[in-house]
Amino acid sequence: MSRRLEVAPTRSDIEDRVAEELITVIQSALASRERADIVVTGGTVGIGVLASLARSPHVATIDWSRVHVWWGDERFVPAGHTDRNEKQAKDVLFSQIAIPASNLHTFPADRGQTLRDARDEFMAEHVDGFPAFDVVLNGIGPDGHAASLFPGLPHGGGEDVIAVENSPKPPAQRLTFTFDALNRGRRVWIVASGTDKSAAVARIFAGAHESETPAAALRGTLETVVWVDADAASELPG
Repeated sequence: MSRRLEVAPTRSDIEDRVAEELITVIQSALASRERADIVVTGGTVGIGVLASLARSPHVATIDWSRVHVWWGDERFVPAGHTDRNEKQAKDVLFSQIAIPASNLHTFPADRGQTLRDARDEFMAEHVDGFPAFDVVLNGIGPDGHAASLFPGLPHGGGEDVIAVENSPKPPAQRLTFTFDALNRGRRVWIVASGTDKSAAVARIFAGAHESETPAAALRGTLETVVWVDADAASELPG
């Protein structure tokens, strides 16, 4: 399945467009099934999408009691730490809407246990596996990483969740879904902004290998969309 490119002039335009499309997909999912499952991401644009969602007049039309939220990856730091993607997401959106805490499937924080124990704890909480996510949001780094799947590091080997001990981007310890899990998403969306992401975006569309540009391995079962602003699209041909 080919990727679709969506370009808007500015980062805020991308954030607003993705937020509104996310609302539409959640509403559609809830119209046909008992629940919707979405994977959210950190980073400037990922958190910006959630902030835009909070501002949307349509956010109140969603029955959030039937929406389940997952994180593509998480930094292994204590609960409440500003590096936690979970904290940033709660600050801009989830603390402002009526979503049950049990619907927020966060990765464990550092409570003094080992990273491997934290990974096993999360897997034990989800022994029945993970759903086919309705939407998987992904940011990308200038190096082309997605979630906490970096160039030159293991990307899963058949596991859905792995512990990353040596992330080249601090903090070094992280938990992350793998491509095996992320690519079961019906819709996989990549969001990027800025000229520092332009080379990575260009490599994705040039067919770069996963080992060089991990985000190139992202594929949804229904659609794969790359949402970028004009700066992030600046190295694409034509």
